[in-house]
Amino acid sequence: MLQRVQTIHLLLMFIICILSTTINVPFYEIEKNEFSEKVMVYLNSSEMTSSQQTTFQSNNYLISVLAGIAFFSLISIISYKNRKLQLLLTSLNYLLIVLTILLMYGYSIQMHYFDTPSSTNFHLGIFVPLMLIIFNFLAFRGIKKDEMLIRSMDRLR
Repeated sequence: MLQRVQTIHLLLMFIICILSTTINVPFYEIEKNEFSEKVMVYLNSSEMTSSQQTTFQSNNYLISVLAGIAFFSLISIISYKNRKLQLLLTSLNYLLIVLTILLMYGYSIQMHYFDTPSSTNFHLGIFVPLMLIIFNFLAFRGIKKDEMLIRSMDRLR
């Protein structure tokens, strides 16, 4: 049934992932005041600004992982009759969300843009994986409750 609560959670995950891949959401910024250099890391791309020029680098792996989470969420919504497949897809989404966190770490803190940065800031985009984990947990719990309810009804009395 499409009117279940976990469908709303999966739909919110789908919307968050699609918006994150289409809108440039910043999640990390690093500055060096000496030469007025700045690096902004978005979910879509990394922007390196110096006094002479601005260069962009696409974050293709992060975009593809977020698109994968959106795809598996949509497939999970569509396959509402097959709860075992839904549980498998939400479990797979956990792995993809952890991969998203690792990629965000790799695109930001792990890459040493400057030897001695003067300031580093995190932005609201850092909470995207946290929201995905929460909604995935709530969807998984709802699917599991439905499965337990159906199994309890199938018992011989």
